[in-house]
Amino acid sequence: MPIPDRERAKRLLERHWAEVVGARVALDVDEETAARIATLISSETVSFTYSLPTQLLGKLTDHRVDALCLQSGKGEPWQWDPRSFASSVIVPWVRDNENVLGNSADPYVSKPLRRPRVLPNPPNVRSNTLALWESLHCVLSEVQRRDDPAYTEAVFLAVLLAIYGKLKEQQFDYRVLRRASSEHVAGLVRGILESSQAGEHAMSVVAALFTVIGHRFALWDNVHREESTAADQATGMAGDIECRRQGRLVYAVEVKERQTTVADVRSFEDKLNRNSLIEGMICAPEARRQQEESEIEGRLRSTWGRGINLHHHSVENLVDVLTSFLGEEG
Repeated sequence: MPIPDRERAKRLLERHWAEVVGARVALDVDEETAARIATLISSETVSFTYSLPTQLLGKLTDHRVDALCLQSGKGEPWQWDPRSFASSVIVPWVRDNENVLGNSADPYVSKPLRRPRVLPNPPNVRSNTLALWESLHCVLSEVQRRDDPAYTEAVFLAVLLAIYGKLKEQQFDYRVLRRASSEHVAGLVRGILESSQAGEHAMSVVAALFTVIGHRFALWDNVHREESTAADQATGMAGDIECRRQGRLVYAVEVKERQTTVADVRSFEDKLNRNSLIEGMICAPEARRQQEESEIEGRLRSTWGRGINLHHHSVENLVDVLTSFLGEEG
């Protein structure tokens, strides 16, 4: 039993589709065949919209297969398995093109196609589909009779042209929604940080982020920040940003646009202790050198041993993670 190479079939499909979309091919079949193809592709029944390109692409990929064969069998050299071929080659392609041929993960499982061959007048089908079966048989039987790769390709291109026409008809202008993806937000934040001066941009981003976090997760109801140039001793704050719930300090954040040092960790721990606070975060880029990073991680572990939950994240990582949970409103 011939088995058309599916990877080769995918390459053929993509190449010919690119030619059709790029207007690099013209219709090269007679008017009657073109009309039959248009009728089959415009049908609302997946039995016809999927079977026509499947049968032709199988034949184009491996000329040994019978274009009229619908089911694999035993002992017949012309029989093949269009069902699995459609599911692995045509179905994913259709999905990538707005389900132009209809939404089906396994089009050959439907009863009309569960027969050995395409016949011009098959039994046990609805009377209103007989004309479609006749058209399908006429197109495929001529391909099989000629058994000419050039003619098979011409008919297949005519089918793709009909599909492209159908796709353009069903496309319409979408209303652009006022929304941003997590990736979009992360990209914007990176741009903001790169253009920052005196640490102001990082402070604004982190303050805004913690405001949204508090609102979405009901962790705190007020976020207060000082100017980035203000001295910590002058403000008396536990960090650059303070988060309060019903007036009580519950979280503090230290924001830096340079790499964190062990001295930064010690300084922040002292401020947390002075304010009797056990929850805090340093938002700053990771240390460049492995030894520095190891020393910082060791210091963070030691603060936990002294009863303080101190975390260290870069602004970019924090944005990447938290926007996954904040949703559209966030």
